[in-house]
Amino acid sequence: MAKDQNLEEVLIARNNDTGQVGAVTGLNEDGTPKMTDVKSAKLSDLVKFSKGQNPLEAFLSNFVRQCKNPTTFGFFRVPADRYDTVGTVIGDLAKDPVANADMLKNNKVDLPQATQDNKQAATQTAEQPKQSPAGSPQEEQHAQSNAQASEKETRHSAIDESKIDWANLKEKWGIDRDELEKSGDLREMLYNRKSRVVTVTPTFAGEKFPIDARLSFRTDADGNVKVVPHFIHKEPKLDQEFKGYNFSKDEKAALRETGNLGKVVELTDKNGEKVPSYVSIDRYTNEIVSVPVKDVFVRDTVGQTKLTDAEIGQLKRGQALPPKEITDKNGKTYNVVLQVSADRKGVEFVPGAVRKQEQAQSQTQTQSGTTNQQQSSWLTKDGKIKPLSKWAKIPLTEQQQKDYAEGRVAELTNRLDDKGQPCTVYLWFNPEKQRPNTSLNDPRVKVAEESKTQKAVNNDGLTNEATSKVAEPLQKYQTAPKNEEQMRQQRKPKGPKM
Repeated sequence: MAKDQNLEEVLIARNNDTGQVGAVTGLNEDGTPKMTDVKSAKLSDLVKFSKGQNPLEAFLSNFVRQCKNPTTFGFFRVPADRYDTVGTVIGDLAKDPVANADMLKNNKVDLPQATQDNKQAATQTAEQPKQSPAGSPQEEQHAQSNAQASEKETRHSAIDESKIDWANLKEKWGIDRDELEKSGDLREMLYNRKSRVVTVTPTFAGEKFPIDARLSFRTDADGNVKVVPHFIHKEPKLDQEFKGYNFSKDEKAALRETGNLGKVVELTDKNGEKVPSYVSIDRYTNEIVSVPVKDVFVRDTVGQTKLTDAEIGQLKRGQALPPKEITDKNGKTYNVVLQVSADRKGVEFVPGAVRKQEQAQSQTQTQSGTTNQQQSSWLTKDGKIKPLSKWAKIPLTEQQQKDYAEGRVAELTNRLDDKGQPCTVYLWFNPEKQRPNTSLNDPRVKVAEESKTQKAVNNDGLTNEATSKVAEPLQKYQTAPKNEEQMRQQRKPKGPKM
């Protein structure tokens, strides 16, 4: 940055709740900065300040005095004469102030001392609170995944801790502030999230009962902050109506499989209005939870990995992305499935999703490999029927070879049946079994008429009145004794009648 004391500067602001970044053109009535798109802003429209003089401090003091939540915003100074080049760069960096903290530190503007007590909250708004492990290996993996996935997502305004009656919570629920702070749960709860599973000891009829639950804070109409316990359920109540919505069979399966509904649905709020919402299952407590779509900001970056517009749109619709390699701010990479979670109020790593997909893919590949191995014996590499020159050690005629190779039925008239008598055999390639099939029955007309009786008697062990006393095997076209000698022969029928 230039050291000229008379150099004019302009401000770039970032709304830490929504992620919006813009160049400052003035103040709104509520004290929030008027912002315009950094790249399209005209320098003449921006508010300018002389470095080292009072207007900047006066502007910020006025902003702090009027704005209800001044710590929601962060400010960065840019040289006015280099706004066209430096301004757009700072604007892009300000979209992710945590990952780009080192590059932004010389441009960051601290708010006046009047907001010193709120600075910690502002810092927490810009940073991702780390989820502490929740006990079991599965919970640890889930917590780590959530912390990585939601690393830089938007935040709601922090809850005013001064409104919390810690003494009452200690007496009524056995909740200790210091313990929550040590575990990192307090930070989560102050930003409208749940704690990990903790043990509370509510008092009933003078007796204390230890119960496992997740905790969150809720501000009532009078501004007082109450604790809300989320007790563990045996299973999610998916068969019951949820905020005016009934889950279909497929939707129940999706919630059980991934923990997320995978789509946006309209739920009925307490005022009876239909609100587009995301729905998920709290994987710790089995509680069904929802969050309005308008309250979830899907960032264009996860860790250091940029998402495409198509991927952002897919996430906003509640759908899961295919497995994707994500690099966190420390340079570690993860192969994950990303999806919006109503429980996290943002994008999460879906626990176990990649492993399940890999297992399913491996099983499919194994089945496909087995099928291909069966096909390779009778098919060419390009999937065509492999020609045959003979069948059962007997050469095929050119016509028979052609019929078979082209997928038609080859008629083999020089075959012998089980009794050694000449018969007609039909040969064709069965696409379902991926191999040749033969039969004395023509698959086109069921059974060859000239061999029907021969097959029934010689091969199937059946008899009819005309041939019941013929001891010799029947020949092709034969349906009755061929001479008086066969008529005189006596033989016992060997099977049921035809």
